[in-house]
Amino acid sequence: MGQAVSRQEKFWEACGYGRISEVRKFLEEGSVDVNWVSYTHDCCPIHVASQGKMEIVKMLLEAGSKVNVKDNRGNLPLHHAAMKGHTAIIDILMENGSEINVQDKNGWSPLHCAAYWCHLEAAEALIAHGADISLLNKDERSALHETCRSPEDDESKLGKIANLFIAKGSDVNAKSSDEGEVSKLADFTPLMFAAYHGHPCVAQALINADCEIQAYGTNGWTALHWATDRDQKEVVYLLLEAGCDPTVKGERGELASERTKDKELKSALRNAEKMFKELSILDEADKALKKNQNANGSAAVPIGNSHQTGAMISPTESDKVLLSVSSVSSRSAPLVEEEPTGVSDNEDDDYINCSKKEEIFNNCQINDIKHDDYEKNSESNATDLMSDKLSLNEGEIR
Repeated sequence: MGQAVSRQEKFWEACGYGRISEVRKFLEEGSVDVNWVSYTHDCCPIHVASQGKMEIVKMLLEAGSKVNVKDNRGNLPLHHAAMKGHTAIIDILMENGSEINVQDKNGWSPLHCAAYWCHLEAAEALIAHGADISLLNKDERSALHETCRSPEDDESKLGKIANLFIAKGSDVNAKSSDEGEVSKLADFTPLMFAAYHGHPCVAQALINADCEIQAYGTNGWTALHWATDRDQKEVVYLLLEAGCDPTVKGERGELASERTKDKELKSALRNAEKMFKELSILDEADKALKKNQNANGSAAVPIGNSHQTGAMISPTESDKVLLSVSSVSSRSAPLVEEEPTGVSDNEDDDYINCSKKEEIFNNCQINDIKHDDYEKNSESNATDLMSDKLSLNEGEIR
């Protein structure tokens, strides 16, 4: 009995290490069970061979290895091929009847594995073979979620994988389970995961897909809170540029700017907070004007250079200056200078080129706006603010 086990273990190891001649000899002698489960590794030879030993996979399949056999965690050989990114092995397993949407004990499909371990070609191959991008694991995370929380740092490839899933219809606003083991990471959207793990290319792909940038989790934190808390500068600047509101507070009243000790990052967030407060006041002035117009039933006439500022005044209320800045939204106005963001000119690449993270950092500096002489409660000073402090043209702040 001991010799039989030893021989089987040696066969398993030969398959795992890619010793083709040794494996062939075992098979020719017919003294091994190709579907034997290793006592040490809790899986079959085809599981370990599927992690990159193409020729041995072929030999095992020809010798009768079961293509849909599961290891002790519920993984098929296809899971192993996907997590290691071996497209050719994925193809041969599929040709031999592998199921593609089987989920392991944690609910992970082969596509989840390819996404998490940043294997673009493997993900493409799985989708081509019919992988379901909408499958959720036990934490209610899709393959897109797993891309956003990948431990890998190939930002360019992660961005491509995110765009692949988005193009195939992945829900960019789906939230993970709020009953997971790690409660602070519960109820996360893909963007929140990308912010937490510091993946600017993935965040850019999600922003381009019009994801909800103000979504928050169980503790009231937005993606901006998480990116700031973990000092993910590239993601912080991307979020601010996309119009993420820095004045939003968590359940305990904390601003994003209060979650970092980095002076530069804190300063940028403080400036963004001031800008959003000013824009909020202008929005209130706009609402007041519209309300006044509706009440008086009169048309508004432009103040001065209205084609540039959008400022309007009702003829029946000429003694009260009410500003309308209808083209500016306090939720989506850009907060950074209009400079190159590093987005690829290639139409196939919607993701941001993140080969040099410093480039994003340099292109995302927040404008420093002076506020010393601004009185928030004065409507007359609001006119000065419009003409002297902000240049508003077609909804852009420059």
